[in-house]
Amino acid sequence: MAYTAPWQRICDCRCPQHHGYPRTTYHDDRCACAITCATQPTTLIIEQWDCALFLDHRADLWFVNRLPGGQWDWSNAGHIHAHHDLYAASLLIERQLRQAVAILQTSGQDHGET
Repeated sequence: MAYTAPWQRICDCRCPQHHGYPRTTYHDDRCACAITCATQPTTLIIEQWDCALFLDHRADLWFVNRLPGGQWDWSNAGHIHAHHDLYAASLLIERQLRQAVAILQTSGQDHGET
């Protein structure tokens, strides 16, 4: 199966803002997309930080805080900036997520799949 980038996928999580449509904006205050939405980029849930980290369409690292009840604070999602306490750790995580995406994108080709 060929890898399809998340921003090319259609929302399948019943978000009132995005259901049935692609999602290219990750800080929309009306968004109720789940972390498991098909449009959600490669995501790492960080229990210790109570957030999720993910790569956007340019492979830049974003965060989104977890809200009570299994919701996500999309309106305040954004990049981890250089002044943040966890910036050094975020650089390592970003590099690892980029490597994971590269492996996923090429794994179908390595196995003769399309």
